[in-house]
Amino acid sequence: MNKESPFEVLEFEQLLNKPNSDPTGFAGFFNAGEVWVARVPARLDVMGGIADYSGANVCEAVLGGGMLMALQARTDRTLRIRTMQAGRRTLPVETRIPLDYLTSGDAVGDYAQVRELCHAHPLVAWAAYIGGSIFSLLKEESVNLPYGFSFLLLSAVPMNVGIGSSAAVEIGTLSCLNAYLGLQLDGARIARLGQMAENHVVGAPCGIMDQIVVTSGRRGKLTHILCRPGKIVGEVEIPAGTGFVGINSMVRHSVAGNAYGNVRIGAFMGKKIINKICARTGRAALNYLTEVSVEELKSEYLSQLPETILGSDFLAKYKTHDDPVTTIQPDATYRVAGPTRHPVEENERVLRFIASLQTAAGGNERACVDAGEAMYAAHESYRHNCRLSAPEVDFLVEAVRKRGPEHGLYGAKITGGGAGGTVAVFGKTGALKEHIPQIAVEYSRRVGTMPDIFEGTSPGAIEYGARRYIFGANGWRLSPA
Repeated sequence: MNKESPFEVLEFEQLLNKPNSDPTGFAGFFNAGEVWVARVPARLDVMGGIADYSGANVCEAVLGGGMLMALQARTDRTLRIRTMQAGRRTLPVETRIPLDYLTSGDAVGDYAQVRELCHAHPLVAWAAYIGGSIFSLLKEESVNLPYGFSFLLLSAVPMNVGIGSSAAVEIGTLSCLNAYLGLQLDGARIARLGQMAENHVVGAPCGIMDQIVVTSGRRGKLTHILCRPGKIVGEVEIPAGTGFVGINSMVRHSVAGNAYGNVRIGAFMGKKIINKICARTGRAALNYLTEVSVEELKSEYLSQLPETILGSDFLAKYKTHDDPVTTIQPDATYRVAGPTRHPVEENERVLRFIASLQTAAGGNERACVDAGEAMYAAHESYRHNCRLSAPEVDFLVEAVRKRGPEHGLYGAKITGGGAGGTVAVFGKTGALKEHIPQIAVEYSRRVGTMPDIFEGTSPGAIEYGARRYIFGANGWRLSPA
């Protein structure tokens, strides 16, 4: 074992090598032969969040904890899927999907059928992340699977807390299959397939930033992504002596929920209205909402955007909002001006944030303070423009703000889809070690439980690479892939 390996990899190797007589190991799940492994980190949304689906710049970090996905070929046409929590004794959860359920006759089925299959029973809905990823590979890459696989997911991070755990599951599944089948898909394609699984099978209308960063992010770096539709612009150095951590609010969130989806619908409504104005005034239509500058939005369009609109009224006037992964409900009321304003302003905030970090790399602490102020402004926009914060999250952000730069804490904000989840905090490394545990204790008195703290950094899926374990006379050992 490599002592520098991520925690979940070390635990996997330990469980893999338990004797056949030990039922807590993997002897009853994997047969002698070979097992392929991918390891994917969780991510911390430092800046950008829900602006990704509007084509914004975003800035993301890879965390120390993550998920391991292991794959072994079977002799039948069954997908056997087991999930386990690393680091503590928990009962494994398992289901099986006949490969024929993903096909229709000799052809691959459609997304709606697979989505219905995965969500037909609440006890197996979690399998949509893995089954959906496999299906997106079959559907989009015309891959033929003559036999099934056993998949093991060993997770060291919780789900639904806003750190990209669903993307990690999708990318782990696809990375294993990519390596085993020798498909040679690049990071951009793997990320896109993962997003398609989440959009069309899981049913979460997410952008692509999570899938990109957990696929292609690198240890110790921030990843700058332009989501048009998804391109890595470059890496951003974290200023020496500083770092980022996450605090779990313990308020569960989901990008498949109504609050997130309604904000996305509002942003696409705003883009549709702006494009109608562009058509009347002879201007080119927007491909992405964030092609408009903040100044243009305020001077040319904002006054013509409704604060709210009834779904049926919007459909009567505009027919569609041109978003393939959300559906307008005629009897629902949607906020438009705020959700439209947020990504346009956030796009420019992200660029200012990155510029501040680059300036701070030369030892300029004022630039760290400026970067932190951009984080606070992003959080306020989540609260005011999107209504996607929560009192518990606001408490954590304010606890950081009260300590402030004089105590080495520069900024904090809600992350990802919002409505709970994790708060990202930027500060000096020493201050984070001192004050974040204190804030966690203060918060535990409010909510009655100690929050998780997410820290550290680790390789993205491509940097880590796929690994092959083979069984021999001396048990399982790592072999060149």
